[in-house]
Amino acid sequence: MYSRRDFGKLALAALPAAAMAAKKIDSAVHGIQFGLQSYVFSGLGLPPDTVLDVVIASMVESGLGNCDLFAPLIQPAALVERTRSGPPTPAEVLPEVAAARAKAREELAQWYMTVPLDYFRGIRKKFEDAGIAIPALSRFPGSTEAELSRTFEVAEVLGAKILVNGTSVSAAKRLAPLADKHSFTIGILGGSNMQSTNPDSVGSAGPFEQAVSFSKNYGMCFDIGDATAGGYDALKFVEDHHEKIVLLYLKDRRKTGEKVPFGEGDAPIEQVLRLIRDRKYPIPCYLDCDYNTSDRPADVKRSLEYAKAALA
Repeated sequence: MYSRRDFGKLALAALPAAAMAAKKIDSAVHGIQFGLQSYVFSGLGLPPDTVLDVVIASMVESGLGNCDLFAPLIQPAALVERTRSGPPTPAEVLPEVAAARAKAREELAQWYMTVPLDYFRGIRKKFEDAGIAIPALSRFPGSTEAELSRTFEVAEVLGAKILVNGTSVSAAKRLAPLADKHSFTIGILGGSNMQSTNPDSVGSAGPFEQAVSFSKNYGMCFDIGDATAGGYDALKFVEDHHEKIVLLYLKDRRKTGEKVPFGEGDAPIEQVLRLIRDRKYPIPCYLDCDYNTSDRPADVKRSLEYAKAALA
């Protein structure tokens, strides 16, 4: 893991490179638009005041011009951390811990509803000054109609056209009327267990198809690594559902579940990329190299090079 000093040096070193990248970075390769799921920079111990600089530095160095902005990276770090405090397993969470988490979620929602939109305009400018666009926003807060309406406002300010949302079939149905009112695409993210027998879980093909059928603005956000670990045929899924896939996450995982560098797992990354290239599917592919690491910027660069080699 990096130390605070290491990350600080990386962020400072990135400023000149970012400043020179006023022109939009073109990260299309053989007709496939590549980007980064910035979630991969969460959980690494980065100081909150430098995390976006590190993300931008990595993208500039790697030559990635599109970012799926992971919302917790731009939320108050202390509040986000409090929503996660305590044991991860619900059965192990004490009542007082659950209450503290709930209070933190309420405070986070209040911040989200009241923070000036200029805050998000500043974030967009930071990326655009480095030649990077934000076509997608993921893991945004919101369970009420007011909070979700706020998300559409935030997305517009950031320049995002796709909102990625992990949800259940019943929740997708409930939120469909709100989605229909807006001109944004909602990318419903499939669950990690692609063979779940729970009919309300967006995992296997049937519930996934049902969830996206509720709104004309719904599409699929498909993670080929999670699907592979869940026992699913990711290549066949992409071929069968390409018309509904609005965003594809490139991740490598073994069938036993481990997250690994590209090329070391069982996910059909090369085959999927060649299928998209050869069939000319208009599916953007975002790097999601979220395995354990000591050098995430190097991982991002290596992952893009792997994808390029697969298409060569």
